[in-house]
Amino acid sequence: MVGKKIRAFREFRGYSQIQLAELSGINVGTIRKYELGIRNPKPDQLEKIATALGLNVSVFLNFNIETVGDVLSLLFSIDDSVNLSLAETPDQKVALTFDNPTMQDFFRKWCQFKNVYEKEKAEILAIEDKNKKQEELDKLNATQEEWKLRAMGTTIGCHTIVKKGTEGNDIKTYDLT
Repeated sequence: MVGKKIRAFREFRGYSQIQLAELSGINVGTIRKYELGIRNPKPDQLEKIATALGLNVSVFLNFNIETVGDVLSLLFSIDDSVNLSLAETPDQKVALTFDNPTMQDFFRKWCQFKNVYEKEKAEILAIEDKNKKQEELDKLNATQEEWKLRAMGTTIGCHTIVKKGTEGNDIKTYDLT
């Protein structure tokens, strides 16, 4: 799975395997093996690849989220790191918000994308021809993956670190791109 992500981001950036090897200082044969899933990069190698692609290494990590506890663990970590606000809505649901304009703008765009995605998915699920339905679902899912790649790779400020407790005159942000 990591290899597929490396390849996707490399191609998204328009780099050949040779160019990524040169930028990361990793042998091109090793890059090829990572992308094919023959080998998995060690943490230091993955960091070099992420840096060469202008990304945070976390985009290559997979989180095994299967239970409510898994979700809670991630939310607690997020809450410990950034200014996460929780509010109960009139219909007794809970809304999460972030006190960061870049994040707010991104989530607004994500919400718009998801609304279109869900509408298109409902239309596709109504298709009776199983093969046509699967073909359209595959296209839609590929579009969603492309959207995620673009969001993680190009959102302005996406790689800016904003730590809790650094508001006001003490804001400390570091652009990792």
